[in-house]
Amino acid sequence: MLNFIWPALKRRDVGPAGVAGRFIHWTGVIVAGLCALLALEFIVEGWAVHLSRTLLAMAFGLAFGTRALRYVLARE
Repeated sequence: MLNFIWPALKRRDVGPAGVAGRFIHWTGVIVAGLCALLALEFIVEGWAVHLSRTLLAMAFGLAFGTRALRYVLARE
């Protein structure tokens, strides 16, 4: 379980699928961060609470989903 939160050292020989998995993962993390920031802004402003909850759920789903995809493609 700890390896899921903080991965082990990266392997150099992951191949094209692994490189694609890493790219998708980091792109998903950036999009998840932007969703979380937008949700925080909605919460601070006090409107669209339902939308902010949906954005937070989407941010968590993106972060962990793309992490799982990275593990599958890069075999890390």
